[in-house]
Amino acid sequence: MRTTRAHCLVAAMVLGLIAVACGGGSAPTIENPRIGQPTGPNAALYFTVKGYNQSDRLIGATTDVATQASIHETVMKDDGTMGMQPVGALDLPANGTLVLEPGGYHIMLMDVERLDVGETVIIALQWENYGEQQIEAEVVHPADTAID
Repeated sequence: MRTTRAHCLVAAMVLGLIAVACGGGSAPTIENPRIGQPTGPNAALYFTVKGYNQSDRLIGATTDVATQASIHETVMKDDGTMGMQPVGALDLPANGTLVLEPGGYHIMLMDVERLDVGETVIIALQWENYGEQQIEAEVVHPADTAID
């Protein structure tokens, strides 16, 4: 049987569709980005990330509504109280999932402007490989930050 150019083209198209269907996209997919309405000078950004066709690392974030944004982790201190500590980066496996949620990893927004429930905030995420990714996060009541 001879392989024709048309057969090769069809095979390439099918393989491309399979890669897309299996999560082989070319950018991290951000789901449910939300910021708990601040009750003081700081706020937290939460979201879920679906990986793409290569591993990556979330290395930072910026926004115009805060003087600083950094990756944090909620931890149990030696005295039994909860606290937060900075984390340099978070790994995103190729085609894997990374969850930022209350009680775990989050982006801490420091010295934030007044934010009202329902507002949308633009955040620029910095990825080691992908580069900058702009997302929009909705400000929600603090009780609504948990994942459903």
